[in-house]
Amino acid sequence: MKTYNDALKYLDWLCVFGIKEGLERIKALTAALGEPQNFYRTIHVAGTNGKGSVCAMLAEMLKAQGLRVGLFTSPHLESYCERIKINGENISESNFAEMIFRVKDCNVEATHFEVLTAAAFEYFKEQAIDIAVIEVGLGGTLDSTNVITPELSIITNVALDHENILGDLENIARNKAGIIKEKVPVVTGATGKPLEIIREIAAEKNSPLYEINPLKLKAQTLKLNLLGDYQKINAAIAIKAAEILQLDDAAIANGLAQVEWAGRFEVVKNSSGVYVIDGAHNPHGAKALRESLDKTFPHGKRVWVFGALKDKNFDEMIKILFRADDYVIVTPPDSDRAASTEMLCKSLHENNISCVAVENNFEAIERLKNLDGDIKIIAGSLYLIGKVRRIISH
Repeated sequence: MKTYNDALKYLDWLCVFGIKEGLERIKALTAALGEPQNFYRTIHVAGTNGKGSVCAMLAEMLKAQGLRVGLFTSPHLESYCERIKINGENISESNFAEMIFRVKDCNVEATHFEVLTAAAFEYFKEQAIDIAVIEVGLGGTLDSTNVITPELSIITNVALDHENILGDLENIARNKAGIIKEKVPVVTGATGKPLEIIREIAAEKNSPLYEINPLKLKAQTLKLNLLGDYQKINAAIAIKAAEILQLDDAAIANGLAQVEWAGRFEVVKNSSGVYVIDGAHNPHGAKALRESLDKTFPHGKRVWVFGALKDKNFDEMIKILFRADDYVIVTPPDSDRAASTEMLCKSLHENNISCVAVENNFEAIERLKNLDGDIKIIAGSLYLIGKVRRIISH
């Protein structure tokens, strides 16, 4: 009997092969499994930021409508089981292991994310769900989730991220718009040139397009159980999607009131202070976090634990995030793509921000606990907050 730890070892081994473009491997996997993704309705969600939050909101609304709802998201914070949920419950470790090795037994050479995607599809089929909310892993066009034919596509927004893989802003927009399917409605919060590209591709596909302009949002009267100003934009996107899916007003309201999404402007209060935990990992996310901090906690000393990946534009993130009197403990995220503390401190010093490097994540959090500060913030990468969040929030 293969265990959860066996599955983790196999997934770690697959990571060695990195990201490979193309849909041929995932198509071979789903064919070998009997096309599990076609046994239930699907909603497909892409975007630079906010897609996980929109997925969580929409899944909660669908659940409130009385449906059995699958949710596939990435990355996880503390456990792989977080990536595959049904009605808010993580897949069990034993079921996770069973699905991973069922995919492995298809004998198709596949990447780490392709195996996870196929495992989620198979689990949702086996558990006889009604509908699945599927988050894109990277980009859209060649993402392994792009073998579904959804009844609704969502592109939350488009900003610079993963430029080394996806290219400039126009290419990123075209890549994300690759999830648009013939005559399938699309909801987007994109603006500017990316919106023009999404309009163009939606028209080519004869797909009805619903635009949510962040600058023209009316004040939300519905109670939202997520903090951070940027979540209001995500909620507007999710509400429009729910309306297109003809969900009841009560299901929409209850979903927003009940939704939980860890690590996104998550405020934790304990004996050592007030903490904000946020997975802002690119300039667009950094801007959203800074605006929410300035609005929610405009006064007082801010002290940070910060870490970023080296393939992100951390120089720009640093310019956006920090005020002149902030103090930053720099620590590397738990990833082989982590930016070194030396690189991050150099950038912080160039922006006249006081900082210290602490290589051990847990020591960094202990130092943060003991600092004098009105607000203590942990931010920069999901790979960092996922590792240390439980120390603060449990």
